[in-house]
Amino acid sequence: MRLRFSQHHSINAFTCLALATTICGASRPEGKTPRPEPSAMTSSVAQAPSRAVQAPSPSRIQGGFQTRANFVARYPGTHIVVPRPWDRCMMLPDSFYWRTRDLSTEIQWMARRGFIPVSPVGDSVEVLSDYTMQPAGWRAYGISVPAGGTVQVEVKHPNLAWFRLMLVDKWGVPGPGMLQAAIAHQPVMVTYKNPNKDDRAIYVIVDDPAWWSDAKSPYTLEVRRDWDPAKTDLSKVQMVAGLWGASPSVSAEFRHSSLTGPAVYPH
Repeated sequence: MRLRFSQHHSINAFTCLALATTICGASRPEGKTPRPEPSAMTSSVAQAPSRAVQAPSPSRIQGGFQTRANFVARYPGTHIVVPRPWDRCMMLPDSFYWRTRDLSTEIQWMARRGFIPVSPVGDSVEVLSDYTMQPAGWRAYGISVPAGGTVQVEVKHPNLAWFRLMLVDKWGVPGPGMLQAAIAHQPVMVTYKNPNKDDRAIYVIVDDPAWWSDAKSPYTLEVRRDWDPAKTDLSKVQMVAGLWGASPSVSAEFRHSSLTGPAVYPH
């Protein structure tokens, strides 16, 4: 009985082994196309050309960070840059917002790509009406000041709580005589006394992050001087200096003591 069981077991094992060998070693039937290998398969992702992407530079705004484009365009045929856009301010700016809207750093960053646009103000201009560049939300003006002279600049608009003035030198930072304006909270009027022994150009930035000013609702910039422009020669003052490049505002209208007209600039 035991011998018969062993023979039967051996026959079954041999039969299974032969069947497995036949199945695994069988060749593919003729006339059928073999399945393509994985390496032969194509992928649209793999074939897509690689493209270098510049990482955007973050800039803090109310409630977090906004994404800023990491490139700067220029006005055609010039080396003057087009100010980068900012997200429009939708809430009344507070002290935190003004501290984090760092236009001085923004101007210095853009100056690596070209000159910053500035609109020179004529020596006899007392009042001008204009609006900021959008979507940047600011515009700069250049004013010549004689040695020892004092100038006061004030911005006026129906929505004045959304505006501020900045006073900087040719390098885009507060220089001597500009400290009071730099530390003031949201100044809408700045005063500068030239402490130097030579005539200088200063640069006043009107900042309107909510874009309240436009062609239908321009702001007014008043310039008050303690010298007589008719008796003071400031023609030798270099307005295009440092990181600034002259770019007269085509939207500005200037009022002089004896003249009203559009866009009058010093020679």
